[in-house]
Amino acid sequence: MKNSFLLACLFFLASQAFAQFGVIGGYKTFNATKWNALGDEVGGDPFPISGYHAGLDYWFRVKKRRIEFSPELSFSSFKKEVGISTLKHQQLSFFFNTSFYLLDFKSDCNCPTFSKDGNTLSKGFFLELAPGVSFINHDWQVENSNGSLIKIADNSLSVGGSIGAGLDIGFTDVFTLTPLARFYFSPKTSLEDGLKAEFEDSELQQVFAGLRLRVHFNEINKYGYR
Repeated sequence: MKNSFLLACLFFLASQAFAQFGVIGGYKTFNATKWNALGDEVGGDPFPISGYHAGLDYWFRVKKRRIEFSPELSFSSFKKEVGISTLKHQQLSFFFNTSFYLLDFKSDCNCPTFSKDGNTLSKGFFLELAPGVSFINHDWQVENSNGSLIKIADNSLSVGGSIGAGLDIGFTDVFTLTPLARFYFSPKTSLEDGLKAEFEDSELQQVFAGLRLRVHFNEINKYGYR
């Protein structure tokens, strides 16, 4: 895991003149389906939990094909109250996003910016695949049916992937705004909580909807902006 985050940091610290960085933010869910068995004790289903997602990515691409890469380092936070129980999850993730511009696949376009020819859909629509890893902190305070308070503080490592789609909208030569939708899946997430065994491992499903703002530093250099 340490090697993965070191690799991410190297991407973000790269200083090449054509570097393009993006800021991502939006709504995200956290749904560990098997842990809903805890609902019998807290008086309601704990999951899904909603929260926010914020991240930074670094852009690069292959030549002569619209396949683009944007490894992303992100932080997500989730909180839900069920009765007098409080469930919190904080998630630090690294995902290697790969975008395929299927409607413009054979182009060598550094797209899209405001000055590029072609319509927004053909130049900007893409499908996205990404493997990734997440470090998750769990912080629960659960009052069960007999009135006793259970405190759960644990960390887990979750390995999985995501699929998604987006549409790049170049509104100037320097900035591109991208609406994004993603579905994240991990087959196994563990929780060592002292409860029954069925609460310990669960698949993790997450849905994200948000925006990415990308800065084209190559365009800034071209026009001599400071």
